[in-house]
Amino acid sequence: MVRPLPIEIQNSIKSLLLQNTPFSVIRKHYPSVSLSTLTRYKKKFLSSATLPAGGRPSFVSVSTQQYIARMLRNGRQDGPKAVQEYLRSIEIDMSFSGVRKLLKRMGFKPRRKTKTNFISKKIKPLRLAWAKKHQYLTVGQWRQSVFSDETRVNLWGSNGNSYYWSDGGDILQPYQKEPHVEGDDGSVLFCGCITADSPGYGTTVMDGSLDSNFYVDILQISLLDTLEYYDMNRNVICFQQDNDATPHTSGITQDWLSANGFIFEKVRDWPAQSPDLNPIEHVWYQLKRRLNTYPTGPTNKEELL
Repeated sequence: MVRPLPIEIQNSIKSLLLQNTPFSVIRKHYPSVSLSTLTRYKKKFLSSATLPAGGRPSFVSVSTQQYIARMLRNGRQDGPKAVQEYLRSIEIDMSFSGVRKLLKRMGFKPRRKTKTNFISKKIKPLRLAWAKKHQYLTVGQWRQSVFSDETRVNLWGSNGNSYYWSDGGDILQPYQKEPHVEGDDGSVLFCGCITADSPGYGTTVMDGSLDSNFYVDILQISLLDTLEYYDMNRNVICFQQDNDATPHTSGITQDWLSANGFIFEKVRDWPAQSPDLNPIEHVWYQLKRRLNTYPTGPTNKEELL
């Protein structure tokens, strides 16, 4: 049986451990004490104590670290490179890897930037004014709206993101792939509208692009038929369309709206680059989701319809 060390020596070792004294230094004082004994005493005496932090203390002061943290939080510094340049400006030379370690010790870690649409300075006040203009509309007033939009529906490939479950195998299986015809997107453009009650009529563009004349033809059929079906007064309803598209804002379209009794104050003029507030996007999502549930996909555009 191993005889315990005298109480005086134990207390001395405990005091040295509290000062974060390395084992090698303690053994110089007490050569007969093994490393396993020191480890056991450390667990015994200091299990609930807070030891001083090991390693070399940072030569970046607390106040400097706090300043760097503020700069990172408000975007005036965007990462280790900018922090390194700042430290050099105050005569602190630190390697790039050292700066990264410093930032991690401070609780920072890199994150992928969220991609958003660019918004110009000209558009920002217009968006704010639009929001203030419409912030007090009642539910009843919003129910007088007709929302229109276009969406592209794909023949080949997914109408959204497709996923599969995997346990990490390296061999790509057929079910893990999504076929795509090279050089042919095989898609159609669907134009439609919705009311507060139900969907309206729609039009499918099989080939070509959507110009102003074609868009007016679609409005003549789909929009007017929808208003007639739901007995909605074109002088009362608010017509909402995406103002980023040229056919929607062209002179031809504006002339048609005026000639057919639509009041321009009732055509919501939301600015370009506005966040998509159009609830018809949820209809497109459900449409494409249902298309993806079919066991076999369409082989041509006619089947897609």
